[in-house]
Amino acid sequence: MRMIALAQAWQLRGGMAHLASMELPERLRERLADEGIASHSIDADTQGSKHDAAATASLATDLLANRVIADGYRFGADYQQAVQTADRRLAVVTDYDYCSGWKCDWVVNQNPHAVDENYEGIESKNRRLLGTRFALLRREFLDADVHPADIRSGKAGTGPRLLITLGGSDPDNLTGRLLRVLEHPSDVTERLEVRLLVGAANPHGTDLQELAQRSRHRIELLTNVTDMPAQYAWADGLIGAGGSSCWEWMYAGLAAAILVIADNQQPIYDHLVEQQIAVGLGQSKHWNDRRIQTKLSHFLETLSTRAREPGRFRNRVDGFGAARVAAALDSGVWLRPALDSDVRQYFDWANDPIVRRQSLTTETINWSAHCDWFEGQLRSADARLYVAISDDRPVGQIRFNRDTDGQWVVSFSVAEEARGKGIGKQLLVLGTSHMRAATNPSFLATVRRENIASANCFLRLGWSSITPPNDQVMLFRQTLPQ
Repeated sequence: MRMIALAQAWQLRGGMAHLASMELPERLRERLADEGIASHSIDADTQGSKHDAAATASLATDLLANRVIADGYRFGADYQQAVQTADRRLAVVTDYDYCSGWKCDWVVNQNPHAVDENYEGIESKNRRLLGTRFALLRREFLDADVHPADIRSGKAGTGPRLLITLGGSDPDNLTGRLLRVLEHPSDVTERLEVRLLVGAANPHGTDLQELAQRSRHRIELLTNVTDMPAQYAWADGLIGAGGSSCWEWMYAGLAAAILVIADNQQPIYDHLVEQQIAVGLGQSKHWNDRRIQTKLSHFLETLSTRAREPGRFRNRVDGFGAARVAAALDSGVWLRPALDSDVRQYFDWANDPIVRRQSLTTETINWSAHCDWFEGQLRSADARLYVAISDDRPVGQIRFNRDTDGQWVVSFSVAEEARGKGIGKQLLVLGTSHMRAATNPSFLATVRRENIASANCFLRLGWSSITPPNDQVMLFRQTLPQ
């Protein structure tokens, strides 16, 4: 799932992504195809072996792919060096520092404890992509962003909505244990609405159905759920595992109680509980009904008395982690949608003397008028505004406005301190790729004849020059293939 997130971010940069694996269930192969991601089989003896590295590097060569991303814990120094020897640049995605000497170009660890790990051999901090700033969330989470107005108000006498998700197989039937705990009348007095997310490999379906039918709570079992953002939007709180799915419910702003169901989840669990981001239910192998009952009693009481705050964890997981990683593997520049807080930045860029001189209208822009215009642009269905980021600093903007013919008119500018670095060209590539992901537009650009730098950006990217309405401007058009 996190490789799908990274592939989506790479596609938004105008690139192509392929997924290679030794084994891949057909359901996931179909999911990849729906995302426009080709899938390939690796014929190797053991994952992470030199044989595996050679097969992977050979496939990358055949696909003309100059980046290899290896996600897992078996891609040691020998594997990394073998891929590097084949002239492929390599990133390794991991959840802990398992290698005695890293030989890759980048290491990616989206977990909070990663910032305290050494990753010996990776010298540059720009090659260590560590912490939740790099959490790899799929595009559907960003597209289904939850706002306060979307949160249900609730009705008097109804209990909170609780989502329970404990992995695809749940061999120890922790889900069943939780349902039995929730039946304890002295600890959970309200009638809950519960959704159980049950994986196809879960062998306890019959037991869970019987528990749900006998329960005093309203319990719904859902199998093989693919639309997780909708589940997070439905719920008031969640009981889950302390793994990487925590970044999903944090992005949605959910309150959560978490269990450690695998040893590699312990560092995430410890951090989230210590920071009071989640309620800790302990390790599943040390399950204690009485302790779980007490913890859940307090947790559910909190759900009943506190309103949901969708943005409360955005300072930790802002949704742009995949864009940051993809940019680090490429030019370093990435786009995010413009926010209300960007109004001053857009104003300063618009009134830059060079920008004003090269604009179709050269008068200085009034602050009050700008604020009204900016708010209208953010709310308009006929406008798309983006900010370009490099090294965590805004370096430019690109804007698309739909005209009466349905074409998107392009306008961009680069911050003064970032000029002369090719960022204008990157803005056009990234901006049109983002637009292509949402629609199939044609683009039009109007450029003052004196603005040679902008004209050259369009020409170098293959835009067509068309007959201008007068001798003061140049017109360029690009139509993206269907």
